[in-house]
Amino acid sequence: MKKIFLSIGGLVLLVIAVLLVAPFFISLEDYKPEIAAKAKEATGRDLKIGGKISLSLFPTVAVEINDVALSNYEQGQSKDMVTLEQMALELQVMPLLSSEVVIDRFVLVKPIINLEVDAAGKPNWELEGAQTSVDDTAASESSDASDGSNGSSLGGLSLGDVRIENGELHFTDLSSGTKEDIEALNLEVSLKALNQPLSLDGRLDWKAETINLKADVANLEGLMNGGSTALEASVNSSPVNFSFNGTAQQASAFALAGALDLDVPSVKGLTDWVGAPIERQNEETFGPLSVKGQLDLKGPVIAFDDVSLAFDALTAQGALKIDSSGTVPSIVAALSTGVLDITPYLPPESSATADATSGSTSGGAATGQNARADQGWSDEPIDFSGLKAVNADLALKSEGVKVRKITIGVSELGILLQGGKLTADLKQLALYDGQARGKVILDSSKATPTTAINFDLSGVQAEPLLSDSADFEKLLGTLNSKASLTTQGVSQKAMVSNLNGNGDFIFKDGAVKGVNIPGLIRNVSLDALQNSFDEAQSTDFAELSGTYTIQQGVVNNQDLSMIAPLFRLSGKGTVPMPPKTLNYRIEPKLVGDLEGQGGDTGAKGLAVPLMITGSWSDPKIAPDLAGALTDQLKDPSALIEGVTNGEEGLKLPLGDGDAGGVDEVIEKPKETLQKLFGN
Repeated sequence: MKKIFLSIGGLVLLVIAVLLVAPFFISLEDYKPEIAAKAKEATGRDLKIGGKISLSLFPTVAVEINDVALSNYEQGQSKDMVTLEQMALELQVMPLLSSEVVIDRFVLVKPIINLEVDAAGKPNWELEGAQTSVDDTAASESSDASDGSNGSSLGGLSLGDVRIENGELHFTDLSSGTKEDIEALNLEVSLKALNQPLSLDGRLDWKAETINLKADVANLEGLMNGGSTALEASVNSSPVNFSFNGTAQQASAFALAGALDLDVPSVKGLTDWVGAPIERQNEETFGPLSVKGQLDLKGPVIAFDDVSLAFDALTAQGALKIDSSGTVPSIVAALSTGVLDITPYLPPESSATADATSGSTSGGAATGQNARADQGWSDEPIDFSGLKAVNADLALKSEGVKVRKITIGVSELGILLQGGKLTADLKQLALYDGQARGKVILDSSKATPTTAINFDLSGVQAEPLLSDSADFEKLLGTLNSKASLTTQGVSQKAMVSNLNGNGDFIFKDGAVKGVNIPGLIRNVSLDALQNSFDEAQSTDFAELSGTYTIQQGVVNNQDLSMIAPLFRLSGKGTVPMPPKTLNYRIEPKLVGDLEGQGGDTGAKGLAVPLMITGSWSDPKIAPDLAGALTDQLKDPSALIEGVTNGEEGLKLPLGDGDAGGVDEVIEKPKETLQKLFGN
């Protein structure tokens, strides 16, 4: 037995000696042509080894190859697909006997990989020799899966010095015009065993920025076998920083769960860096972005809970879920925000709008408003395709919203988007000391998109609302209003032309600024008419109300009513919206009734109708004397009754625009009629 062990020991020593000595007697240079031939057979490409090949077989298998190049396909932009300055591999021999791989050293020095796609869409990484092995590979994978191992066929893997030094990756796609370059790629990998932590630490240069990469996997073997393992990963660079700390699992679908932190110093800088620049209207917008929350990713489903988002001066909290497993992605979100000032993100106001805004305070509003009104409705088709690109169920709450000068208080909005049909349900909106509710349904799933709008305003202060939204500062009061509207079309012009619906409004305890209606009634001469419309004038009223219908874009109102002490105002007419014109008759009249709100709307008295006609940009206002005379002569006694009050006449505090007013007495009704209507 002793002799047997001695014989075996001697044989082992002899084998070791051969392994140690053989490389000194074997010229690997002689095998370069044979290696190149085998590579050509396997890949269809030429392999060139320009440098030295060294080989050691014991105590480790050590191979070093220098100056290697694998040629590109014929139509390639680069001569070689892969070049390598040096590859060094040291592999322990003894662990291989127990199906373990222990790599002491694996270093790639300056590998340069050129990936290309030609104009016809053919990539250069599809090697000719690799095409014949697809079925065999699939069969092998199926066999491996059936043996129940679900992991590596190796009993163990240990990595020592594993590095990539100064690598480069270049990608060119002639079919799409895409070109990307990664340079200065350095990567270090550390793994003592498959069931021990795996550490990756690297950096690379992309688009003139250095990106640092780091990842730590607690148990690679568990991950490979479908289990769960702790995972930490981070990306750090000047344009963007990202970190994840949680768990990973590779089962039927890859899964991640844990804390995510995204920090972007400048969104504008990030988009510029990646080659997708955005235009911004304000230099202070698209700045810092911060997103934090708990990520739960399972294949195509991403859930994001406890979200905290900060973008410029905007903040939001809530939850988000994205499911991309369907034909279109689905988004479910519930977010609450602080005050959202979106004005900085809007395009600049046109010069006409700016003129109107400045004119409202300097007396030149008409010029700006006219220019804006003359622009007309656009017939450019509106692109609704975005409504079909995603399904969404969103619940949004906000402490407030600012849109240019419009200020909105606490609001709650529900948005449901399904198959191109958008339903926006405004459940709550604090608006200028009042409340607003409404619903908008936009259905773009039809050949011709349709829109339905319903809204209800209550207790809204009219002056700040109209001033901020339309630069109109002539009407004061507390507004209550309802409307129900429908339309259809693919352009602004079509939607205005097809607008139908109805609504009502009532202003209480208000005033009309810029006009003295009692003064207008008293004297209808041209000078008096001009003097009655003045910024210094105003007319208080107790109530202004009316209802309207809209058919094919034409607004029809027949019951405009203003009630105030000592005068009444009624109106009726149409406002055709498609051509932006007016055809409206206002009839103010003096009455012998001191009652305001709740007073008799039909009180009899002196009436001086006004006709408002023409375009929105250039309306014409003129007294309708012929109509007034015709109406009054229908019942002369009623007219006289309306303007007399006993023997001493009617004393009317008409006022001329000054505080306190001026008392005037109508003592002779006939002379008053002659003064009012002329001859």
